[in-house]
Amino acid sequence: MQKILLVLAAYSLLLLTACGGSSSNPSPQVLNPGGDDTSVDTGSDTDAESSSLLVSRRGGHYWHDYCADKPDNTAVPADPREMVVPGVNENKAVLMNAWWQTCQEDNQPANCGELRQRAEHGLALVAAEGRLGAASFFSGDASESGFSFPADGYGEMWKSIWGLSERPLQYDELVAQRWGMPLSVGRNPYPLTGEDPNLSDGGSGQLPMGVTQLRETNGSWTGQLNVTCSICHGGAVGTADEAEGLGAMYGNNSLSDITVMFSELARLAPQQAALAIISQNKVRGTGNITNFQLFGTLTLADYDTIPSYLTIQAEPSTGTEDPPVWWNVGSRSAKFYDGGQVVDAKRIELSFHFPDAFNDIEGAKQWVLDNQQDSDAWISSLKSPPWPDSVLDSVDTSQAEAGAVLFHAKNLWAPDLNNPTPRPEGGNGSCASCHGAYSPRYVNDPTYLDSPLLDGVAAYITPINIIDTDPARLNGNSPRVAEYSKNNWFAYSEGLYNDDGVSLCGNWADESLRGDRELGYLAPPLYGVWATAPYFHNGSVPNIDGVLNPAVRPTIWRRLSNDAPADLAGQVVMGFDYSLKTGYDAEKIGWRYDELECGAGLALPLIGVATPGVDCNPLDPSGPVLQDALSVLWGNGGLAWNLLNVPIVSDQQIEERKIYNTKLYSQGNGGHEFTSVLNDVERRAIKEYLKTL
Repeated sequence: MQKILLVLAAYSLLLLTACGGSSSNPSPQVLNPGGDDTSVDTGSDTDAESSSLLVSRRGGHYWHDYCADKPDNTAVPADPREMVVPGVNENKAVLMNAWWQTCQEDNQPANCGELRQRAEHGLALVAAEGRLGAASFFSGDASESGFSFPADGYGEMWKSIWGLSERPLQYDELVAQRWGMPLSVGRNPYPLTGEDPNLSDGGSGQLPMGVTQLRETNGSWTGQLNVTCSICHGGAVGTADEAEGLGAMYGNNSLSDITVMFSELARLAPQQAALAIISQNKVRGTGNITNFQLFGTLTLADYDTIPSYLTIQAEPSTGTEDPPVWWNVGSRSAKFYDGGQVVDAKRIELSFHFPDAFNDIEGAKQWVLDNQQDSDAWISSLKSPPWPDSVLDSVDTSQAEAGAVLFHAKNLWAPDLNNPTPRPEGGNGSCASCHGAYSPRYVNDPTYLDSPLLDGVAAYITPINIIDTDPARLNGNSPRVAEYSKNNWFAYSEGLYNDDGVSLCGNWADESLRGDRELGYLAPPLYGVWATAPYFHNGSVPNIDGVLNPAVRPTIWRRLSNDAPADLAGQVVMGFDYSLKTGYDAEKIGWRYDELECGAGLALPLIGVATPGVDCNPLDPSGPVLQDALSVLWGNGGLAWNLLNVPIVSDQQIEERKIYNTKLYSQGNGGHEFTSVLNDVERRAIKEYLKTL
C-alpha cells in the first residue's frame, strides 16, 4: 500500500509543480529518427517512448550513440553541447551556466569511420596496458623514457621493499592490492626475472591497469615499465565473476594510493618521485591533481616561469579530491570540479603523458596536439555499467518511477518545506535543475530543455553558498592562479580572447570570463552514479544515503578491505573490497564501511588519520586539534601539502591511510544540505531511480 500511495503522490506532484511538465503542456517533442535535432509531434502525451521514466543512455557522447549502427561514411552531426551558450534553457526547469567554448579546430570527425578510428587509437594511447602506441608518465608514446623503471626491479619488490623471504605465488595480485588498482582484465605483461620479453610475448607476469610495458614502434618489448593515467582513472566495481561488465574498468577509481605507489617506485627509479611536488594524497582512494598549479610544472621549460611557479604553489592547496568518472565527460560542457576550464580545452587531458619538455618543449606540445582528439574520442565513448540486478536486488520499478518524478519535479524549496539553504536563481528547484534531465518524459518536455539532444547534459555551476561543500578545492583555483594561467599553453594563452585579453579556453575562475556568475562547484552528470561512491568532490561521503540525508554521514570512517591470504596475514597490505557481495551496500548505494572513534590511528602528525589531539578531539568533537593549525599551512601553500608528508616506512602507515577523517583540511563532509527536506520515503524512491541511470 505504501508503494501505491507513493506513486500516486509523486504523480500528483508532477501535475501540481508549476515549473515542471504538466498534463496541460503541449504534446512532447521527440528526437527525429533521422538523427538530427528536428522535432516531430508524437500527437500524444502517452506515447511510450517519449513518456518513459526509466530509460538511460548511460553516458558517453552523442556521436558514439549516433554512429553505433551506421556505416563508416555516415556524416557526424554537430556536438549537442555546442548549444550550451548564454541564453540556453532560459526560464527552463534545468539550469545551465557553464558555457561551451570551441577551442579545437578539428573537433568534429568527418564521418563515423573517422570517429571510430580516433577512439581506437585513443584506447591504446590512454588505456595503454601493453598496447602498441601506449603512452605513459611524462613520456608521450615513446619507447624510451627517463621515467621508466626496470621490470626486474618491479618483480623483486616483495624482497627489496616488502621484506618478505620468498616471492608469493599471488605476487601480481598483491601489488595491485597494495597500490589500489586492479589487475588488467586483458593481457598486460611484464617479464619475470630472467625472462626475455621478446621470447615470451612480453613476459609471463601480469601488471595492474595503471602500469604498462613500453614497446618499440615495431612492436618489440623493452622490458621497461612506466605508469599511466589509470593510476587515478582506472578502478573496479564488483568482480568479473559477479556480473558481465563489472570488475576492472576505465575511468572510475576510488581505490588507489598514489603516494604509496610513487614512494615505492622512487626506490626503483628516483625520478618517479617527481610527481610528489605536484600531486599527493593523504588518504587512499583520492588524489591531488591540482590542474591549474600543475600547469606550472609542465611548462617550466617554456620560459622563465620558476618564480611564478613558486608563487602559485604558495596558493591554497586543493587538498583531497576524488577522481571523477570518465563516462560522464561527453555530457559536460566544462571540466574540473569548479568548472575551471571548458570541456573542449583538451590539452590538459594528456598532461600526465606530456613528453620530456626540457629537451624539446615544442615537440612535447606538438605531441599533445597530434593526439588530443584521439584520446578525447575514446574517453568520451565510455559507458557506465548498468545496475547488476543479477547480483544485487532488482530495481523496484514502481519505486524508481516515483523517484524519477521526484528527481525531476519536486521543488526542494517549496514554501511548506522551509528549506534553510538559499535557492538557486531559476530552475524548478529539483535535483534535475542542477544535475540535468534523464527520463525521456522530461528530456522531451520543452519546459525542461531547449532540445532533447541535451539529454543528460549537466552544465550548472552551483554557487558555493548554496552547495556549501568543502571549499578547499575551489579556493585552490585562486585569482593568482587564474592570473598565472593567462600565460600558459595548457590554458590556451595563444587562443581566442575576450575583450579583456583573456583566453576563452583558459581559467574560468577569472572574473573577466565568468562575469557575474558566482564561483562554486559543477554539478556532475549522474550516469552510473550507483558505481561512483564515495561522493562529493573530495570523496567524503561513502554512500548516496549520506548525500541525500546529511544527518547520517559518518565523521571518521574506513572502507572494508580484502582479507590477506592465510599464509601472508599480517605481512602484506590489502586493498579495498570492491566485491558487490561483500563490499557494496545496495540499500544505501555505496561502499560498506566501519565508523571509527577518535584514537584509531597512531601519533603521527601530518599523516591525517584519527590520532587524539592531532586529528581529532576525543573530549569535544568540535574542539581544537593540531590539524587546525596544519590547515592554516595547507590553506596557504599547495607545495607544503605535497612535500610535508611523513615518509612511508611501514605497512601500518599504509593501513592508516585508509581512514577518512572529515575533520581534516579539504575533507569536510558538509554541504548539499538542501536535500535534508526530503523524507525517508522520498529518499528511498530517489535512490531507486538513481540505480537506473
